[in-house]
Amino acid sequence: MINEEVFLELGERPLGPSSICLEKDIAYTTNSYSNSISIINLNILKEESSIYVGAHPNDLVNYDNYLYISCSESNTIVLYDLKERKVVLDIGVNNWPNNIEKCREKGLIFVSNFQSNNVSVIDVNTNKVIKNIKTLEYPTKVKVSNDRTLLYVCESYIGDDKDGYIEIFKLSNLESVYKIKVGKVPMDILEDNKNIYICNFADGSISIIDKKNYKIQRKVTLGGMPKSIIIYREIAFVSDYLRGRIMCIDLNKNEIKVITVGKEPNAMTLY
Repeated sequence: MINEEVFLELGERPLGPSSICLEKDIAYTTNSYSNSISIINLNILKEESSIYVGAHPNDLVNYDNYLYISCSESNTIVLYDLKERKVVLDIGVNNWPNNIEKCREKGLIFVSNFQSNNVSVIDVNTNKVIKNIKTLEYPTKVKVSNDRTLLYVCESYIGDDKDGYIEIFKLSNLESVYKIKVGKVPMDILEDNKNIYICNFADGSISIIDKKNYKIQRKVTLGGMPKSIIIYREIAFVSDYLRGRIMCIDLNKNEIKVITVGKEPNAMTLY
């Protein structure tokens, strides 16, 4: 059941919200079509402002008083100052920056560059790229492990009729240690105490990887186009981009319930 909807200011054209992050009682969304971000007050469930940031923003993270925003068409990470309420820096990366992740413990920002098959590493102290990590084709998602020692990368091979991979890098030296074949076009990754969960966008499944040996434990076929995943109390919530729904999977009983939402759900977060 949907309890409440927040409508963003449409203006003259669609916004195309593509990602969301939370900081206390504020939600930030990137709006790919309108080249903007929206700031939403969660206490009153209302958009406070919409701000132009750059060409085709795809994703963002909050780091202290700044937002790091991946702008795909300009191949930059835009640094937005939340106190001054303005863009203060454009950080050049590689082709089509897509997903962005932070590691506060090491003071690093990771950016998956979809069209150049690598991940840019930004030092937040200098706001400069200090390394580019080579990946397999079309990296879609980067995720720092819960214990802050590893970096997971979804490598999608989008456009090819073959399975994608999850590649695992050590954060200590940014060297690759594992490559795990999963389903077609892995789009999202989530980790709990025992397993790693992968949304396979193009074959309608999720892959479940055992963290003890980094092998596929099982594959759950859902149909549709699984785009993102969150887990709460042994229930996996998986967004279906194709059919506009959230699939709720009881991981113990293997039972599935469905919640209908709006068209093309792009991202989810737990509040």
